[in-house]
Amino acid sequence: MRGNPTATDWKGRSPVSSDDRRELLRIDDQVMLEYWLNGETASGHTGEPAQGIQEAIKAFIARPTSDLLARSQGNEAEALLVPWLMKIDWALELVLQAVARLSPGGLAIPHLTDVNISGGGICFEATHQLNPGELIELRIILPPFTPIRTQAEVVRATPKGTRCTVAARFTTITSEDRERLIRHIINLQAERLRARNRNAAYPGMRPGDP
Repeated sequence: MRGNPTATDWKGRSPVSSDDRRELLRIDDQVMLEYWLNGETASGHTGEPAQGIQEAIKAFIARPTSDLLARSQGNEAEALLVPWLMKIDWALELVLQAVARLSPGGLAIPHLTDVNISGGGICFEATHQLNPGELIELRIILPPFTPIRTQAEVVRATPKGTRCTVAARFTTITSEDRERLIRHIINLQAERLRARNRNAAYPGMRPGDP
């Protein structure tokens, strides 16, 4: 077919701009995620076992630091900050654990979650049943620590035991947050491509090797 093959969408209905194509970029990732129904409050995971809360606190504190350090390998100046970052993490973890013990209703804290995410929506496993058409509020923290707040509409909800696999379309998100999200996806795709190429060229090489 001649002409610009990206001039219309796959149904041939309307022009597809470069911004639209960027928004369609998707990737599997792990992010810190918190969600609740629109109109309710972020009240934490009520009834979650104490062990689960403790693990969520550890991930919430340690993950941003580990992501930051992974991105700064070989930087001597940043390496000097490692002991101080670990000390701050330790102190924050103690504070949050104390708050969790004093909060029987649960501590509102993002959980490390496997997601499939794009500039236009997100798919993840919810801890309770949601229904198509419902609006949910989302707090997403991209690594190393970029908070994004958005509202989304549930477009698909598939029961999975006591959980539910949810696909949701962003309905309210600032242009700045959408750009941060798309830039994160592009950067992560580039990092993974470089890693695959490096592993293909140098089998057995470990991350951090010169």
